[in-house]
Amino acid sequence: MSSAKVFISAAFVVFLFSTVSAEIVTEHIATDAEMLYYLSDTLFVAEGRIGDRGGYATFELDVGNDTGAPVQTANYNWQSGIVEPFTVSFVRSTGLVSFSLGGQTLEYTTPYFDFDQIFVRTRAVDAGTSVEVGEIVIDGVGVTDHSVADDTSGLDILWIRGASLNDGFVFQGNAVLTWTGTPPTQSRLAFQIKVGKLGVIANEDFSWGAIKSLDR
Repeated sequence: MSSAKVFISAAFVVFLFSTVSAEIVTEHIATDAEMLYYLSDTLFVAEGRIGDRGGYATFELDVGNDTGAPVQTANYNWQSGIVEPFTVSFVRSTGLVSFSLGGQTLEYTTPYFDFDQIFVRTRAVDAGTSVEVGEIVIDGVGVTDHSVADDTSGLDILWIRGASLNDGFVFQGNAVLTWTGTPPTQSRLAFQIKVGKLGVIANEDFSWGAIKSLDR
């Protein structure tokens, strides 16, 4: 079942499209400002980005509480159009977050346990590029939605609510990065799994520096 929703705030109008699978609800939002409006705290984020495709000048995989200063990084040689299964897991008893992709596992220990939201953010900037995160499964429950961005849309953010997260969870998905011609670099082609706590904040409290760091 799908429906279109309109949320009105003092600063903007947000158009959302929702679907329901079991108790999990998904909606799409269009901008980072809107995501940060609903997200009071980011507890951890796992990221896959084009980087320099396996070179040592920069990284392609990272995990931590901020993509601008990740706790752990790794190199990965992306191939255009190849499906890359990945897993993001959280262990309640230890606070351990694990991000596994392509035979690599990155870890981060978060000091916080109170969270209830997942945002799947995809970003594609250069012509002829796209990125998709789909086939999402949370603790064995399939999510009948995906996040996909290309050089037309630029950005897509899938908001997932209703999953039980605080007691620990396993998030599985498939990522596909695609380009033609010269590969993009840095975060011009990227995806993020962002986990945090819901809490609408005042418009004047927006952290525009945090928004800009998403596009570094």
